[in-house]
Amino acid sequence: MNRRATLHTVLSVLCLLGSGVGCSAGVEPAGEVPSGSVPDSGSPDRDAGSSDAGTADPGTQDRDAGAADAGTDAGTPDAGTADAGGVIPGDGGTQVAGTLPARLTLAGSPYRVVGNAQYVVTIPTGQTTTVEPGVVIDFKGNPAVTEADVRDGAQDVMNHQNGRVELRVYGRILVQGTASAPVTLTSTNPYGWWGMNFFGDQSKGDGDPVFRHMVFEKVRKNDYNGDRDRTRGALWAYYPGPVTIEHSLFRDNESSGKCGALDLMFTDGSVVTDTVFENNRTRDIDRFATGDGATSGGGAMCVTHGRNSIVRGNTFRNNTLSAFRGGQANALQPRTYAVWPNGTNHYDLGGGGALHYFQPDHDLIENNVFENNAAVRGPGAALYLEDVPNAGVTLRGNTFTGNQAGAGGVIVCNRGGGDATELVLGAGNTFSGNTVNGAAAPQVTGDCAR
Repeated sequence: MNRRATLHTVLSVLCLLGSGVGCSAGVEPAGEVPSGSVPDSGSPDRDAGSSDAGTADPGTQDRDAGAADAGTDAGTPDAGTADAGGVIPGDGGTQVAGTLPARLTLAGSPYRVVGNAQYVVTIPTGQTTTVEPGVVIDFKGNPAVTEADVRDGAQDVMNHQNGRVELRVYGRILVQGTASAPVTLTSTNPYGWWGMNFFGDQSKGDGDPVFRHMVFEKVRKNDYNGDRDRTRGALWAYYPGPVTIEHSLFRDNESSGKCGALDLMFTDGSVVTDTVFENNRTRDIDRFATGDGATSGGGAMCVTHGRNSIVRGNTFRNNTLSAFRGGQANALQPRTYAVWPNGTNHYDLGGGGALHYFQPDHDLIENNVFENNAAVRGPGAALYLEDVPNAGVTLRGNTFTGNQAGAGGVIVCNRGGGDATELVLGAGNTFSGNTVNGAAAPQVTGDCAR
């Protein structure tokens, strides 16, 4: 499929989800201040946009992390393929209501999660839930709840489908798939599910979360102006410690605020390795009626207020970031990204067709492949670094191929501060076939290009 056809598919997903409704932005954490939007209508192309932003200083750190390699498919995830996934049996299995069991076994699979009366299922404080190899968890909720749950008025530009299930983690979760028997978190609900969500110190269980050999798919976080667990990161890991994700696959997830598949928020020492992020989307709808700012960022993944994270040996492929006006109307119009600085003091907290970092702190991006990602009309075809206070990000041995943006370059830095280096562009990074508005894309623009 060519890239324009791919975009058409991406931008049509919500129509497939029901009634042609769209999606939107969510509440941002402290320090991420949006400026606004104007309602209107239309839909974007992948290769169109305005200019980018930039002012800052870049991070100094060199991490000992193995030899750089480039040009290959980073990682060999054994957690699934890019197709529609496995078939879930129509009978048998185990129904789950308000609490996820402490152990999910292959004998009890598939687990059909319907949630409580509010369509929420929890891992309670003090409980460790272990998911054994080969288990399928179907967050089915109540597919019968459809149009009755779409709110009236301005908010009907997106689907507030409360028939979807949200998993809230207050204890600990260990996903223990294997190469031959991955764990699958999915949904047979045509509206998807609300994803897996952690809640800061409230989610500090007995040990840190670990996800190995996992397929994570079909999340739809498109609650207009809602809480962060309903608007950002299919796996929203707002967690004060390390999160480990290995040998996994995130595909076909969508968020309306930021971070289509994964948001590592306030984590310390998180590691994401040998994982594929494919066909994930962030479709931000500005939350305010005036102004021209947006909060969109990270078509696949974000590291938000995090530190000491390692993103190594992964593949980011065909992920898309787009932003719209239309917060108070059914029709959506692609919005213009503001260049910083400007007379009205509007700035965009967002960018990055694949990755977005907000206030990074000694983070490493190494030996990854970034291919065919797009920041529609926005900055950073692959990566956007935002508001770097001191030491930021080191890149080594990454391959950037065929990524598109509407502004800036393949990598964009914006609004850095402090005295350290915002970006260390180490050895072994290669760039080919990347474009901005159809022309060859600069490798790095913004503050870190000074």
